[in-house]
Amino acid sequence: MEAMKVELSKEITDSIKLEVLNAFQEAKDNAQREKFPLYLSKKQACEYLGITNRTFDEWLETGNIPYKHIGKVYRFNRNDLDKFMATK
Repeated sequence: MEAMKVELSKEITDSIKLEVLNAFQEAKDNAQREKFPLYLSKKQACEYLGITNRTFDEWLETGNIPYKHIGKVYRFNRNDLDKFMATK
């Protein structure tokens, strides 16, 4: 039995490639979200954003980075951090 070879148009192969890449990115994003809780400590927020503590402190001083101050504790909402980074 001989295998049948099918040629797809460039438009279709490009569309398939794009969908596969989007699926991988979505899976990566979901894994990242599962690794971190919704409300992060400063240390977790630095790790989540992939920045140094010093950079994070600079952003805090300028008042640009969103946070919640609960008593003596600072918490950073992961979704707010994502929105903040989209503006960087």
